[in-house]
Amino acid sequence: MRIELLNQSKYRHGSRPGDDVPLVVPGVVFGVFDGATDALGTMVNGVSAGRLAALTVAEAMAALVADPEVRCFDGEDIIDRLSAALHDRTAPFGLSIPPSTTLAAVLDCGTEWRFLILGDTGIRINGNEVLLHQKEIDTVSTEARVRIFRVLRTRFESGDETEHATRRAIMLGLDTTISENVFSTEEVRLLIKEVVIATNLQACASTVERFLRDGIKKQYEFGNGTGPLAFGTMNGTKVTLSDLIDETRPKSDVKSLEIFTDGYPAIPMEVSPEAWEEAFEDAERTDYHKTGDFATVKGSTENEFFDDRTILVLRDMLDGVQSS
Repeated sequence: MRIELLNQSKYRHGSRPGDDVPLVVPGVVFGVFDGATDALGTMVNGVSAGRLAALTVAEAMAALVADPEVRCFDGEDIIDRLSAALHDRTAPFGLSIPPSTTLAAVLDCGTEWRFLILGDTGIRINGNEVLLHQKEIDTVSTEARVRIFRVLRTRFESGDETEHATRRAIMLGLDTTISENVFSTEEVRLLIKEVVIATNLQACASTVERFLRDGIKKQYEFGNGTGPLAFGTMNGTKVTLSDLIDETRPKSDVKSLEIFTDGYPAIPMEVSPEAWEEAFEDAERTDYHKTGDFATVKGSTENEFFDDRTILVLRDMLDGVQSS
């Protein structure tokens, strides 16, 4: 087996590590954990809250599945144990926003590979089959953010200034933009209406409005909840398993695996880290602010890429595997 890993912080000059944490234990588990960026910038003993969550769950996963029997446990049992480990690590800090992370892991189960995914970190099998869950709440944030950016672009001289102002609006909420005289009450009302229509969420318009007015700083309230915009996440509480992907494939059918975070806005045709980087660079050239073909919750700036990115590629996986 050939193992290739690229883990790039969003901080361009390497001033700080990012919130992505890869895990490589050959014969046991391969994984990538993407810690959620804390909207308040919370740090714990010099470590960002998102990175703390990702590190904690990665460490817990490595210890848990070191036992081959555990790799065959029910998915709910594995997730519950990981969530408990995160709770035990972070609860004593009493943080207002629970540190959270995605999870994408490949477990070595003898004659099979098992795939566990929670959140929007994905796995591609044999260069064509993608296992990935997209969160509706991120679609809402992206639709709002793109509209905010396009309005504010006319008010600032530089793209960086526009991006920072846009991030503040989407992170802290549209009510903040009213109190800071960035947008009027009527402008915010019309913006929310446009987002509801664009996302086809008229049936839960009031929930969309509440989320956008409060901002991403309150997104955690939808984590492991029920109802509109709710999503499953690893944040130390009981995980909503409806978002969990838990599948297996015979090893004899798997030639390659790629585990990737959403810091890559496009999936390449070729199976290689170089191809993923080429796709990333193309997105940077053609949609630097991430408001067009590669629209997302944040854009790039002079000092930061739009997000951390990690790609873990496993190739030549049939070496030594006997076909049944």
